[in-house]
Amino acid sequence: MSALSSTLVANAPTALDPDLELQPRLLAMAERAIEHLRLRGNRAAVCRLRGRGPGTSFKSEVEAWERRYPVELAYPFEENERVGGAVWPNPPGAVPCCNAVMKLRWESRANDLPMHSHEHSDRCIIVLEGRGFFHVTDEPANAFTGRHVRTVAARERDVFVFSRGVTHTFSTFDHPMVLLSCHLPFIALDDPKQYMLPAVRWTAAEQLPVCPDHTIDLDGWASLANVV
Repeated sequence: MSALSSTLVANAPTALDPDLELQPRLLAMAERAIEHLRLRGNRAAVCRLRGRGPGTSFKSEVEAWERRYPVELAYPFEENERVGGAVWPNPPGAVPCCNAVMKLRWESRANDLPMHSHEHSDRCIIVLEGRGFFHVTDEPANAFTGRHVRTVAARERDVFVFSRGVTHTFSTFDHPMVLLSCHLPFIALDDPKQYMLPAVRWTAAEQLPVCPDHTIDLDGWASLANVV
């Protein structure tokens, strides 16, 4: 089965709970998304975040959350000078949680973070703004050859969900990109278990210029109503 599949599920099992603050809502959504991934037998999937009614704006909710709990991005992230990151602290009075949400900013031309995997943590990553690429493979990090990498465009409100052990990376070209990354569980960034690099190095800077497929097509059809 391909490492990446387009999914759109009826009744939105990953919908945000309106009665909770944003950070625990995101983490609860991420947990449900990972569980849904496992039930489908997938290791990675992409879907779209969408509002259900008038006046719904995920980006506005995030902006309001940032005004209440500002974070300062630190560069470099994972030794990449063009990527910055910060972990959102738990709100005052919140129940401590082993999971966490990170904000990541990829500057334009951030294309040399190599393929890697998180062997001890699942991920649910939302593209908050901008555009870039997600690169993924079926090959585990300890058997990665670099010959079977799939590149998928990443755009605002795309959601990439993948279980621990999936070899992947992100990159940008002409535009920057901001991501919200839910870590299930969160492992300290300086912990050697945080990520694993394969023996074969693969970066978008080296591979995308020679990519033969620059076509544009329709993707991600989902049934919204049945013929009766």
